[in-house]
Amino acid sequence: MMLEDHHETLWRECFCLSCQRVHRVLMPEAKGKTCFSSRGWVFTLGRDWEVYMLKNPMSHHNYIIKLPKLKFPDIEDLPHYDNFSAKFVLSASPTTSLDYMVMVIYGRGGRLGFWKPGDKEWTAVDYPSPTCWDLVFYKGCFVAVDCEGSILRCDVNGPTPFETQVIFRMPRRLVHWEHPDLVQPTTGHRLLMSGVYLVQSPTGSLLFVSRWEEREPARTFRFQVFEIDLNTQTYTEVKSLGSTSLFLGSNSSFYLEANEEHHIKPDCIYFADDSWPWLSEEGGGRDMGIYHIEDRTTELYFMAMAYDHYSFPLWIEPSF
Repeated sequence: MMLEDHHETLWRECFCLSCQRVHRVLMPEAKGKTCFSSRGWVFTLGRDWEVYMLKNPMSHHNYIIKLPKLKFPDIEDLPHYDNFSAKFVLSASPTTSLDYMVMVIYGRGGRLGFWKPGDKEWTAVDYPSPTCWDLVFYKGCFVAVDCEGSILRCDVNGPTPFETQVIFRMPRRLVHWEHPDLVQPTTGHRLLMSGVYLVQSPTGSLLFVSRWEEREPARTFRFQVFEIDLNTQTYTEVKSLGSTSLFLGSNSSFYLEANEEHHIKPDCIYFADDSWPWLSEEGGGRDMGIYHIEDRTTELYFMAMAYDHYSFPLWIEPSF
C-alpha cells in the first residue's frame, strides 16, 4: 500500500504486507501528484494534467513512461482539478507486453478515454451512460460499470473501437444510494452506497462488488459480491471467496491467493479510501480496512492521514 503524500518530501511511504513494515521510497515524480495504480504500475496525475507511469516503487529498477497530457479533442476544458476523479487501467504490464493499452475514467461525469503506445493524444470513448464508476480489463476488452448498474464493454480491437455496448444490467436496487435491506444495527439507518467495483475472479468470471457504509455514530461497512454470468445474463451472490481475497480502491481491482508468509488473509476484501466526496478537510486515508466476508466484520487497518484532498492510499499489485 502506497501511503499519503507529505508534499514537503520527495519520498513516499509504502506499507508492505509481507514484512509488515513501512518503507520509504524515493519518488520525486509523485510529489504533489494524485496517484493511481494498475498491474503493479503507478500513474501520477499533476495539476498540469501531465500523466506518467512508474514501475512498482518497491522494485529495484526505475522505469518511467510519459503519456500525453490528459486532454481530449472533443472537450474544451476538463473539470477543475478540485473536482477530478479517475481510475487508470492497463490491459497488460508494459514490462511483459509491448501491446499494452490504457483506459481512464476521468472527470466528475465519469467519462472514458483511451490511449496506446504511439498515440499522440487521448481518444474519448463514446458511452450511453451518465457516469462510469469502475473499470476493468476483462477477456480482451475494457469493461465498465455505471451508476445505474449497467455493465458496458469496449472492444478497442473491434470494428467500433471507441464505442461501448451495454452487455448486462444489475438490478437498480443494488446500486441505489440507500440500500433497501442493509441497516446500521444501533441506529436503524440504511447503509449508503460508497463504491462499486469490477474484478476478475480466479476462475475467470466477472465479479460485481458494492460497498456500503454508515458513518455515524461509528463506521459500519458492508460489502456485497455478485458473480455475473454474461452467457446466461444472470447474477449470483457470492457468499465466500474461498482462499482468495480482493484488493479495492483507487487502484484497478485485483485478487490474490491467501498466503501466511505474505500476511494475506483468505476470504477478505482489503479496501482503501477512494471515496472522493467523503474526503475531509484534512485529507483522505481514514477508511481503510479488511472486511471479513464470512462474519461481516471489519478490521480498520493501518489508519493513515493524507495531507491534502488529492492524496489517498492505494494498493499496488505485487509481482510475487
